[in-house]
Amino acid sequence: MNERDSEGVQGLLLGRGYEETPFIEEANLVLYNTCSVRDHAEQKIFGRIGEFRKLKERNPELIVGIIGCMAQQYGKKLLNKNSEIDFVCGPGNLDQIPELVEGAQRSRLGTTHGAALLAIDRLNGEYSLEDVHYHSGNLKALVNIMTGCDHRCTYCIVPFTRGRERSRSSENILNEMSQIQERGFKDVMLLGQNVNGYGKGLAETVDFVELLKRIQERTPAIPRLRFITSHPKDAHTRLFGAMRDLPMVCEHLHLPVQAGANRTLKRMKREHTRQWYLEQIGEYRALVPGGTLTTDFIVGFPGETEKDFLETLELAQKVEFDSAFIFQYSPRPGTPSLKLGDDVPADEKHRRHQALLAAQKAASLKRNQALIGESVEVLFESKTKRDENRFVGRTRGYKRVVAGADRDIIGEFLPVKISAVADETLLGEL
Repeated sequence: MNERDSEGVQGLLLGRGYEETPFIEEANLVLYNTCSVRDHAEQKIFGRIGEFRKLKERNPELIVGIIGCMAQQYGKKLLNKNSEIDFVCGPGNLDQIPELVEGAQRSRLGTTHGAALLAIDRLNGEYSLEDVHYHSGNLKALVNIMTGCDHRCTYCIVPFTRGRERSRSSENILNEMSQIQERGFKDVMLLGQNVNGYGKGLAETVDFVELLKRIQERTPAIPRLRFITSHPKDAHTRLFGAMRDLPMVCEHLHLPVQAGANRTLKRMKREHTRQWYLEQIGEYRALVPGGTLTTDFIVGFPGETEKDFLETLELAQKVEFDSAFIFQYSPRPGTPSLKLGDDVPADEKHRRHQALLAAQKAASLKRNQALIGESVEVLFESKTKRDENRFVGRTRGYKRVVAGADRDIIGEFLPVKISAVADETLLGEL
């Protein structure tokens, strides 16, 4: 969602007469969109903040704004501890950025006192970029349909940085989708912390499956429609049926499980059990034959024993996900799990991480090798970095494919016969 927020802010500023520059040294305004989900991301950001001091020495007019989830989490502390920062803006206040820039300019010139340099007071407000339908490029588009999360997983900072679940009206989304269709986009991703929670709080009676049906009816010329992320508790038979029946909806489900032991899931407050998850996966694969399945795992959660981890490892081997994001637990300030301590040693987290990665790599390889000799539809998106005659694309199941061609095939849907597998990439021939 940060990527879409950045694109929305880009559109907002372009509409106000700002111009982009590819060179940070030439910029008079730098906005740093931040993430608080994991400690590693935060540490990278803190490291970058110091770099702005040198930029400001070369360009005294430079204004620096920190936006996004870290801005919401740390607020005024960022301003107090980092003189390089001119203003801080949370996800719910992004539409105020032009005014924050003007306030920073006036404050610097001394023409006003007490300029508003902090905007984090709309945590649970309406989506702040509701009416900004700007999309860069012309091939793939991102569309926010909701924001926030009502689930309270103990490790997760999202409810504290994105607020409760709020949904955009279906008509506003459909209007944006119509504009996307008119511009000829071919692959659209619907975004939300929990897309399956779509519809909560709206005056209209609509849920996520109904939204998918309305999008199919209103914009049938868009070839591919995807969505991310789903919560297992809210994924259900109607969703899987819609994925099977609606032509534009791609057969790819990202369904984070996080752990395979009920004991760990309970401490995480995931609101589902191992058995529930496996039943949902069985139903998905029965209703959407050939559909791909991806997930998230966290290893080393507080109190995770070797037995707990082995249950997670066994679940990964049993399900055979197409791919997975696997993370080592890192305590997040303000989250309930902080009170549980961090009792799994770093070297043990690393060992478990490597073991689960190895199991997942084997599963990905097995599922990809099963496609050798098959012909799959690929939307080509770019050239490879090393060879301008080789192109990268995605299947409907979001598998990465590389194939050669003697002409530019970016933006085309082409059948590719899979001939080999390299890690998680399929290699094929036109």
